[in-house]
Amino acid sequence: MRSPASFELFPDEIILCVCQYLREADVLYSLYNLNSRLNTTITGYCRYLNLMSVSYKQFEYAVFHVLPQIGSIVRTFVLNGNWETIINNELSSILFVSRLSSLFPNLQRLIVKWFTSERFLSFVDTLQGFSQLMELDIRFLRGNTAGLLLQKILSANNSQLSIVSFDQDSVDLDISDEINMISYPNIQELIINLTFSKLIPCLFVLIPNVHRLHLNIDELSSDSKSKLIDSNLSSLVYLTIFQLRSINLFWTFDEIAYLLKAMPSLQRLGLDMRTDDKRLVTEKDIMTILPASLSKIDFFIRYYFSKSKSDVNEERTFSSTHIPVACLLDEPRHRFLIHSIPYDLNSAILTASISRQMLSGWKYMKQIKDLYIYDITSTAEIILILQHFRRLRTLTIDAKDKSEKLIVPKESQSIDFKLPFLKQIETSGIFELFPLLNVAPNVDYLIVYFDCLKILLDDESTCHLLQTRIVRLNIMDWIDIESELLQRISHVFCSLRHLVITLKDATVSIDEFVLKIISLWKGKTRISIDVTGVLSEEICKNLRQWIIDHSHIKTEDSFTVEYNENWFDLWF
Repeated sequence: MRSPASFELFPDEIILCVCQYLREADVLYSLYNLNSRLNTTITGYCRYLNLMSVSYKQFEYAVFHVLPQIGSIVRTFVLNGNWETIINNELSSILFVSRLSSLFPNLQRLIVKWFTSERFLSFVDTLQGFSQLMELDIRFLRGNTAGLLLQKILSANNSQLSIVSFDQDSVDLDISDEINMISYPNIQELIINLTFSKLIPCLFVLIPNVHRLHLNIDELSSDSKSKLIDSNLSSLVYLTIFQLRSINLFWTFDEIAYLLKAMPSLQRLGLDMRTDDKRLVTEKDIMTILPASLSKIDFFIRYYFSKSKSDVNEERTFSSTHIPVACLLDEPRHRFLIHSIPYDLNSAILTASISRQMLSGWKYMKQIKDLYIYDITSTAEIILILQHFRRLRTLTIDAKDKSEKLIVPKESQSIDFKLPFLKQIETSGIFELFPLLNVAPNVDYLIVYFDCLKILLDDESTCHLLQTRIVRLNIMDWIDIESELLQRISHVFCSLRHLVITLKDATVSIDEFVLKIISLWKGKTRISIDVTGVLSEEICKNLRQWIIDHSHIKTEDSFTVEYNENWFDLWF
């Protein structure tokens, strides 16, 4: 048997194979700077640097001792906005106060997470002096957005960015009325969430040279029938890829026609929308407004029809000769779900009622990464739908009745499906999750309600799957702070790194509850803890010392703690 010291004698291929099972921070903390040969071998891991979901000790070591040495190698860096309020001033001055360009001179892509829009507005000013930074990837941006935020982002790094994206979990953005026809010709790709459809004309002015544009608009339809947009749109002559996701607004044929007319070079079109305009689901009408340059179209249209039975029978005849389509009847909502085959967009929102109408085989939905299923009345509906989504990465399931326990019927247990890429499951309701976890070996993030978790932990087969897989656990609406469920969680979730507990009553005192959580992880993997609730005023005066005096954590340990806006945060 080889001794530990001989690890460095393994071929590079073996060492890199081992590294694949570790986080980037684990590799750097354990192997970097042991010797020059290992440094050379793991250089590739330095190009993408993500310090999320690590212990505070690892984080401190990486920032103080590793980043100064590898900063010039890093091409992609992930920055968590939540770090700024909880880490010490010395660490904060490195990552947030000084310009990142001095730390990462060759950075090409910056991923930022969990910033408030107010803080991000000032942080963008530090994004200057990067010679190669082209992409800004913004995720989980929260808060109220000022009208100038978008313009400030588009002009960041001396207007050298070419790609800017906001994920769907980020806030919707506004555009200031005082744009004065300013444009940002540097922007070639933009993914954005807009507050209102009426901002589209302003947006087109801002990005005249855009090649790829994805718009997400969650605005709700009002009773008025005023036009969302009109024909006075600036032309985007370089735009070749366009996607519109707007499932709450009723779009008309004319409005979509105006949009497409402003895109004379469009090659790929994606539409995820709702309408009650029959022309938008009539092939001969649609073909008249598609640009001649178009080579591919993907759509998922929620078409609402009148409630008479004759109309339902008439709409069933919808078909296409140019584009293969599926037409699914969602009768409770008096609508059809009409989508192209294959459907090559990245996300989908489905009602459970269409589960038995979907086409067989998963390849026609193979591009879908994020799926939301709602109004679920049976776990069978989930399984019938999931058999068509082999490449899912995130799954959200929402029960129609949140108080009813949904189990898997025997007839559904024989359905063969695999979810090898699924990483995150979020539930709203009480579900039996064993069938999902059993076919999804890479799930490491679970978001569940208190009542659902109790059911999961009562099943030994489910517990066995949860033990080594789940790294992040988010429990919502925790009801009883005296519950013994904490002990069960600490016993089952052996690999847990991050625990978030949201109390149903955020006014409850959490002094003892917090100490109990900390005590249950004594001698186990270091963990970060977030809990909503009220801490005693006296404790808040010296929170760090209170933790040291009442737990196994010692003065010399690397950890940080804060209490802000009814959130207790411990990073250990």
